[in-house]
Amino acid sequence: MKKYEQQYYFLSEMEDERVPSLSPDDNTSDRNYNFEEFPIGSPPFVFFNGGREYNEKRGIPSLKKVPSILFSGTDLLVTSSMREELLELDIPHLHMHPSVYIHDDGQWHEDYWYMTFTERFDCWSRVKSNYFKDAGPVSLGGFELYEVFDFCFDEELLNSIPQSKRLLFKMGGALNAFIVCHESILNIFKSGKVNGIEFTKVEDY
Repeated sequence: MKKYEQQYYFLSEMEDERVPSLSPDDNTSDRNYNFEEFPIGSPPFVFFNGGREYNEKRGIPSLKKVPSILFSGTDLLVTSSMREELLELDIPHLHMHPSVYIHDDGQWHEDYWYMTFTERFDCWSRVKSNYFKDAGPVSLGGFELYEVFDFCFDEELLNSIPQSKRLLFKMGGALNAFIVCHESILNIFKSGKVNGIEFTKVEDY
């Protein structure tokens, strides 16, 4: 049987300067969109490419086709088709809110949903993982977060939870709070025509 580190992948933004670097508009930035669930019918989140002017000055062209997955930090905006597949899985603590991305050409792309995890899953081993121990954790928002260099899972903890309840989650206890995806549902995030995403096996991080 594969080790857990071989079964799971970190989802991260593709290293391509043309990929939009999302920034929220004023109304969105005033809301706790990255950790709070918002009711159905509340206004959509709105994002734009915060790196547009920087790229223009450096002569980096905008992408002609907007990626089907966009990143806001380590969080994702996914398309409606991806959302539908995720809803069928009943992922714990995952909530998705309608979102708009305004591209560099001014066009509004409204077929996005922001993935919010209202709780993180702290499942990495303090014994086997390689992390910065000497300085201790950083306290942010009431949580103690470590800088982790190499992740190893807490096998006993994962063994105690059905796989269906840990297919997708946001890593807890770490400053690098990646979204973590089980290999069995990875194709959901590979289904877009143009993706700005990279998949890193936890073992290879």
